[in-house]
Amino acid sequence: MNKVKSIDTDIYDIIFHERKIGSIYYGSYYKPFVEDYSVTEEKEVYNKVSSRGAKIYYSKYLEQDYKNGIFNDNYYYYDTINKNVAQVMLPKKSDKGLIGIYFDSVDVDKNKFVIISNDLNEENKNTFLKIFKTIKIKPTH
Repeated sequence: MNKVKSIDTDIYDIIFHERKIGSIYYGSYYKPFVEDYSVTEEKEVYNKVSSRGAKIYYSKYLEQDYKNGIFNDNYYYYDTINKNVAQVMLPKKSDKGLIGIYFDSVDVDKNKFVIISNDLNEENKNTFLKIFKTIKIKPTH
């Protein structure tokens, strides 16, 4: 691991075989995982906005597709790991998305703890899921 210079957050790059495969964050400003895009059922709006480089999708079933996360790159779920609730993120496809875990308020200062990897091969995904299950957060009370 290599420590990265940052303000208000501790950041470490995860290095494997001399290649960065992920990052660890510990600090107060990280937000839960979310994907930022728009969905429209109007072709004119889609054509105009997408031509500007914005992340927008066209759908005949706008509300249904948006609610079901059809256009998300990742799946999300909550899991309890050693008595701590975590948001887990897994890629839908092997060539797109991220693997990650997010813990909110891990200490008295309400710092967040996050691990994210962009190395999406199946072996790495399984390794990270095993690592996630071993995380232990010390009680602060």
